[in-house]
Amino acid sequence: MKKIALACLFILVAASANAGVISDIQMGMVEEGTLQTPCDAVVTTVTYNGIWIAEEPYGAYNGIWVYMGSDEPIELVPGDVVCICGEYKEYYDLSEIDIVSAGLYGSVVKSGTQAVPTPSFVTALELATDGEPWESCAITIVDGMEVVEAPSSYGEWVADALDGTPVMFDDVFYDADTVMLGDCYNYATGIYTYTFGDFKLLPYVNGIDVTECGVDTEDTTLSSVKALYR
Repeated sequence: MKKIALACLFILVAASANAGVISDIQMGMVEEGTLQTPCDAVVTTVTYNGIWIAEEPYGAYNGIWVYMGSDEPIELVPGDVVCICGEYKEYYDLSEIDIVSAGLYGSVVKSGTQAVPTPSFVTALELATDGEPWESCAITIVDGMEVVEAPSSYGEWVADALDGTPVMFDDVFYDADTVMLGDCYNYATGIYTYTFGDFKLLPYVNGIDVTECGVDTEDTTLSSVKALYR
């Protein structure tokens, strides 16, 4: 335990000079099982057992899942700036920083607040071609889509983009009971993740813009969506 404590203390002191901790992890430049401490990272999304964080420049390879366990309520909110110490793991091929496995010395320290970073704009085809850069990032899929597979018993459903590219969704935040076969979307915003062998979008509670099928979605997909974050 002393070794872990000293290692975390050393990393915390040095972290301010080590920009790009998250991107180094996501690009395969960090050894699994080592202690990692991104500092000046921003919380983008919170759930009952952990947080997603991002570091500048808030794009590809710059987001990661932080597992904190469910023993205590998580009091962080999107926009909180944090410095964390935890063990880097590949959890069924999902990159994560595990606070729990770092023992009593794993830590998440809030150092301030800022505006929540704007989600990155990504096409369904870009995700299908290579989803790895966007793992654990907050994104907006800018394609118009139509639901082609209704939600399963696990709360997962599939929508096809206008070019035929499939996108899988999961109901971690969104109410899957409201999803109907044939629904059409202008765009969808949430956290992109990897679970059970598939990349999926976890749309936010209000992260899907449902529209009438047959309505031209091209303008909404590009110009109108971007205008939401100005």
